[in-house]
Amino acid sequence: MLVEVKAVPRASRTRAVGVHDGALRVQIAAPPHAGQSNAALCAYLAGCAGVRPAGARLRRGSGGARKLIEIDGDPAALARALSRALPEAG
Repeated sequence: MLVEVKAVPRASRTRAVGVHDGALRVQIAAPPHAGQSNAALCAYLAGCAGVRPAGARLRRGSGGARKLIEIDGDPAALARALSRALPEAG
């Protein structure tokens, strides 16, 4: 499954905060240096989706805020798992 992400590095903690302009917005605690935020983003999404860490890979956007992440697994199950990671609409 491919997930479009808007990454926001240097946050206080790593978390999904919503969907904006068709992309999952994720705040990342790691700095955007030497691929640290990309690795943290992939690890976070893998954890949310319940797949091994190597099951989430950066496909596009290593140097920008908009990224395309490939996650292994059943798309319907992954969509449910990622939606559970989002904050409740209040």
